[in-house]
Amino acid sequence: MRFSTIGQLVFLLAHSSFVHCLGPSSCSAAPGAPTPALVEQFIVGLAPVMYGRVDPIIAHGKASAHVHLGFGNSNFGPFLDGDSALNASCTSTQAKADNSAYWTPRLSFQSPKNKSYIAVPATQEKVYYSSSMTTSDTIKPFPPGFQMLIGDPYKRSMPDATPLEGGGIYLGRNPDQGIPQPVQFTCPTADGSNPYAKQNPYGNAGLGFPMANCDAYSTGLRYDIYYPDCWDGESLTDYTSGRNYSSTAGTENGDQNCPKGWTHFPAMHMEVYWDINSFVASGDWNPASDAWPFQLAQGDPTGFGIHGDFLAGWDTDTLHTLISECKTCDGDGEVDQCSDTSAINSNDEMNACNVPSPVDEPIWGWLEEQPGCNKPQYGPQEAVQATCEEAGLSNPTTQHSDVPGWTYQGCYLDFVNYERLLTGASASLPNPVTPEWCAGYCSGTGTADDVQKGQTTKYTWMLLEYSFQCFCGSEAPKLLNTPSNTGVNGLEQGLCNSVCTADQTQICGGSNGGYSPASIYSLDRADPSSRKEKRMSHLHRHVHAHDGSF
Repeated sequence: MRFSTIGQLVFLLAHSSFVHCLGPSSCSAAPGAPTPALVEQFIVGLAPVMYGRVDPIIAHGKASAHVHLGFGNSNFGPFLDGDSALNASCTSTQAKADNSAYWTPRLSFQSPKNKSYIAVPATQEKVYYSSSMTTSDTIKPFPPGFQMLIGDPYKRSMPDATPLEGGGIYLGRNPDQGIPQPVQFTCPTADGSNPYAKQNPYGNAGLGFPMANCDAYSTGLRYDIYYPDCWDGESLTDYTSGRNYSSTAGTENGDQNCPKGWTHFPAMHMEVYWDINSFVASGDWNPASDAWPFQLAQGDPTGFGIHGDFLAGWDTDTLHTLISECKTCDGDGEVDQCSDTSAINSNDEMNACNVPSPVDEPIWGWLEEQPGCNKPQYGPQEAVQATCEEAGLSNPTTQHSDVPGWTYQGCYLDFVNYERLLTGASASLPNPVTPEWCAGYCSGTGTADDVQKGQTTKYTWMLLEYSFQCFCGSEAPKLLNTPSNTGVNGLEQGLCNSVCTADQTQICGGSNGGYSPASIYSLDRADPSSRKEKRMSHLHRHVHAHDGSF
C-alpha cells in the first residue's frame, strides 16, 4: 500500500471532522470463522520517501554509514528534526496528519556467483498503533520531535533470551515475562515449514535471519520492529535512555503500565516485507545448495543487527483522538476506517511524496560492495563501523541507461488512475527487454528478432517499467505534468531503480506496488547513427531547487 500528498499541510484538527466514525460499530465473520473483536488498534500504510545513506538521528547533518529505507515526511534527510517534520510539504504515510519519519536498513542480495550486490525489492510497509493493552495508564500521543532507535546495528550474535518451559524463547516485550525482544523477523513458507522452530515452536517469527526462503504467497521476509511505549519525559532526542517497554510487574489486575511518572505511548509495530523469493525465480539463488545470500545494509549477514528508527511528527490532537477512540476488527483495520477521506492520502499521493538521496553515489543496480564500504562482518563479536572516504551531501541524481538516438525524459509514475502514459504497442517477457531493445521495437526499425521485426509502426515515445515491460506511444504522455503524477520537479527520482531482467547492467524503470515508476524516452529527430553508442547504466544529474537543507 502506497500513498502521499503535495502541498503544505496545516492541521487544525482538535475539533475537526478528521475522525468521522471511529471505525466499524461491529464485526462480521466469514462462514465457519469466529467473529472478530473490536480492538483499539489501527494500521497506517507507508510508502518509501527515500532510499539513501541518511540517518537524522545517528548521523545528523552528514551522510550515514549505511543505506536506509525511509518513510514519512518530505523533509526526511540529514537535518530532519521535529520542526522540519511538521513543516514538510507532504507525507508518504497513509494519514495526512502523520508527518513522522520511520527508517530501517535496506536489505541486499549478494550473488553466490560473483559476490556483487543488488537491492532486494521492498513490497509492503505498514505500522500498527495499538492502545489495546490492559492498563491503568492514560495513553498519550508522541510529542513532535520525539526520537527512538531500537536494535543494535553492529550486533552479530544471538541476543540474551529467556527460555520457555514449553520450548523456544520469549519473543514478547513485557519485561515481567522475560527479556524483551524488540527486533525480529517473520518468514512464512509455502510448504508450512518453520525456520524458527527451535526459537518458536508455535510460529514463524524469530531472531536473526531465517536462513531459508520465505516464499509463502504474497508475503516475503518481514522485518518486525517493536518500538518502546514508555518515556521518562526527560529528553526528546536522547534515544539511548528514558525509553522502555510497559510491564505487568508490581501492578494490580495484570495491568501493563509504565513506571510511575513516565508517559505511556501507543505500542508501535512496524512491518517491512522484502521479496527474497524473486531471486529464486530469477535463478540467482538456489536455497537448496547456496549459502544464505542476504545482508543488511551495514554488512550484516546474520540479521542480528536489524534496527529501526522513529522521529515523531504527528498532529498530536489527531493522534490523541485515534488512539483514544479508534477501534478496528481484530486490530487489522487501516486508519481510513476512522477518518474522513479528506484526511487520507490516496495511493498516487503517497507514491508522489518521495525525495532523492542527498548523498551522490550509486546505490542501485549491481554493485561491487555495499554503499559506505560496508563489507560483511560475520561475528560473533560486535562489528566495527565501516570507514571509507567521507561522502558529502550534494545535488541528487537519478539513474538510467543511455539509448542511442533517444533522449531520457525522466522517471514518472505510470497507471495513475488506471491510465497508461503510453497507449501504443507493448511487449514484455519472454522478450529480452532492455532500453535498446525497446527502442528498436517502438521505432519500428528493430531487426534483432521476429517480435521487433513484426512491429513496424514508428512510435516516437517509449517507456520501460517493472524490469521487463516496454510500452510505445506517438504523443507526449498526457499525465507527465498532472499534480498526482509529480514528485520532485516531476521526477520520481530514485524510484526508477530496477535493473532489466534481460541485462542487469541496465535500468528498466521501477516497481512500486500498484503503480509503476517508468523510465521515459523520446526519439531524437537527428539520425541515431550519428550518436556515439552508450550501453552502460550511468547517473544523469538533474538540477533540483533545494530548500536550503543541504
